[in-house]
Amino acid sequence: MDMQQKLQQLLDKQEMTELMYKFARALDRVDGDLMKSTYWEDAIEEHQDPIFPELFFYNDNAHQFVEPAMEGFRALKATQHRISNPLIEINGDTATAEAYVWAYHVHEQDGVDKEGILGGRHHFRFERRDGVWKIKHRSTVFDWNQNQNATAIWADNFSDKYRGKRNRQDDSYNYISI
Repeated sequence: MDMQQKLQQLLDKQEMTELMYKFARALDRVDGDLMKSTYWEDAIEEHQDPIFPELFFYNDNAHQFVEPAMEGFRALKATQHRISNPLIEINGDTATAEAYVWAYHVHEQDGVDKEGILGGRHHFRFERRDGVWKIKHRSTVFDWNQNQNATAIWADNFSDKYRGKRNRQDDSYNYISI
């Protein structure tokens, strides 16, 4: 591979890595439009959540999954998804990848806040069409999960201005538009 090919591969890998990050952001900000923008219209979403297996089980068209996913995430009080260790293999206009995911969810059960913390790996198939990479297939496997009463303490005088929002009112939209 010459330097130009290596550089193109690096740029392609960065574009796919940012798609993974945008996907996580879409879940945490409950941004269905952003989530859809990461998938091709004929993409497949496949996974089952170990904490909420009936609520989050899907193996079908990714765009059709977005609205039920957003509805489910709106029901949660807080979420945060971290993507790390992406390994990407490119073969022409297709690519496969594995990335670690750490997910934190807070939900209320019988008047008590509960934390669900998950560790697993996203597996991706990407396709480049007309020079643009998007997800063609995503599946998730979970390696562990932890469930407990929430332990967060928020001071009474903590300003709402500095609390993350789960929509486009989040301060991050003042800095980046995606």
